[in-house]
Amino acid sequence: SYLLLLPALLSLAVWSYWPLARGTAMAFQDYNVRGYSRWVGLDNFAAVLFSGEFWHAMLVSAEYAALYLGLGFVAPIVLALLLSEVPRGKILYRTIYYLPAVLSGVVVIFLWKGFYGPYGALNQMINGCVHAVNAVFGTSYPDLAKAWLSEPKAALLLCLLPTIWAGMGPGCLVYLAALKTVPDDLYEAAELEGAGLFGKIRHVALPSIRALILINFVGAAIGAMKSGGEFVLAMTGGGPYTPYGATEVVGLHIFWEAFGSLRFGPATAMAWVLGSMLIGF
Repeated sequence: SYLLLLPALLSLAVWSYWPLARGTAMAFQDYNVRGYSRWVGLDNFAAVLFSGEFWHAMLVSAEYAALYLGLGFVAPIVLALLLSEVPRGKILYRTIYYLPAVLSGVVVIFLWKGFYGPYGALNQMINGCVHAVNAVFGTSYPDLAKAWLSEPKAALLLCLLPTIWAGMGPGCLVYLAALKTVPDDLYEAAELEGAGLFGKIRHVALPSIRALILINFVGAAIGAMKSGGEFVLAMTGGGPYTPYGATEVVGLHIFWEAFGSLRFGPATAMAWVLGSMLIGF
């Protein structure tokens, strides 16, 4: 049995634990890719703990995670509950909602980035309403040509929406599969007691999948806190900067620190600080 396990264990050791060990060492070094690294002890961690940019990025990530849990985590559950009540055409609706997940992540990001441009779909929809108001009330409001991703207060939410849109379908199918395991007898008993649609959802459906919701909540919170960097990089690059990046989540900040400034030691220390917090959670 040990011989059968050996290839898998070696693969894990080479591709997971060896990089983890090297990263641990880099956090205590002034690391140089040319090989002239020197040990600096806890200096990297001290620099991280007193870095205003790092804690700003942590705050942005916390806001990003809160928005995701408030919108992106709830959306698949609501969609699954709605699809479970659809009388016919369930396969068609599931296919429609799953289609965004088939698209490449980069395609989704640049598609939505075009929506937010000065002449994108968002401004066109708003301008359609402006034209209607002008026609009805005889006003002369000008067309809007705003670059929405340049708005510090709106940019983070706008960066999150494509992620929710693309991930809602797969998440919905997981919850829908869980709802299929709820016995019909429970719904019938609830109906006999006079429960309507919302009563059955509150007292039967949600309690039946409570364990799945809890497990997914922990995973979603951890994933949202450390993710988002690749999508934000493609949409805003972390900006707009005033002076810190309004959308520079901590994952993107670590990326810029490591591969933009080639400061691998502090970047690895940041990753360990973030990882320690998430392990605690």
